[in-house]
Amino acid sequence: MKIFNFKHPKDVNLNYFNHLKFSWCESIRAFGICLVMIIHGIIPYIFDNTFSNYIKKAMGRVEEVSK
Repeated sequence: MKIFNFKHPKDVNLNYFNHLKFSWCESIRAFGICLVMIIHGIIPYIFDNTFSNYIKKAMGRVEEVSK
């Protein structure tokens, strides 16, 4: 596994700033879903499909941005 890949933004068809914006937005979403999953762990009958939906939408966003 490479630790440094200086061509990564170009590999996913983004410039540096678009990659930064995308990754920060995804990080904020991931933090939010983390909080939801902590609540779901405590009260399992709420947010029952939220994580699955998040994963599907996140994959769609990754595929869309790398076109």
